[in-house]
Amino acid sequence: MNNKNKLSENERRVLLYLLDNAKATDSQIAGKIGITPQGVRKIRLKLEQDYIDQYRTIISYEKIGIEVFAIAEMKVHNKDILLEKHIIGAFEVNESLVTHIFILGFSSLQELDEYKIQVQHSAEIQNIYVVSKRGILHNSPVELMRYMLQKKK
Repeated sequence: MNNKNKLSENERRVLLYLLDNAKATDSQIAGKIGITPQGVRKIRLKLEQDYIDQYRTIISYEKIGIEVFAIAEMKVHNKDILLEKHIIGAFEVNESLVTHIFILGFSSLQELDEYKIQVQHSAEIQNIYVVSKRGILHNSPVELMRYMLQKKK
């Protein structure tokens, strides 16, 4: 964060509260952190402009049928692959054999196998690591964000 975007103490408190309570109303936040709902609204508008990219619902992967995850290192030839529906996360890297690392989700190993065939025209899979839902040990940036917000005091 540069000084131009430095958070005030109240902005930091609102943002920390929203990390765990994204659906909270301005009145609920005001009651928890001790400022007026109007003050929270003003802060929220600034945060939404400068810090908050979006609010979203996180659905249980397993409950909607996503059972298999893969971390794939690929050399991408056609960036249209970035629009692929199975991509949960994508990272661009600067290596000679690997240009991207993807986190992928599938309903089954068969669906993963079909994906590997489908992407052959757009990318070369260099390495792929397959895990089940039970293999995911941590899947949230919230603790890192909380740490960074508290560190910036």
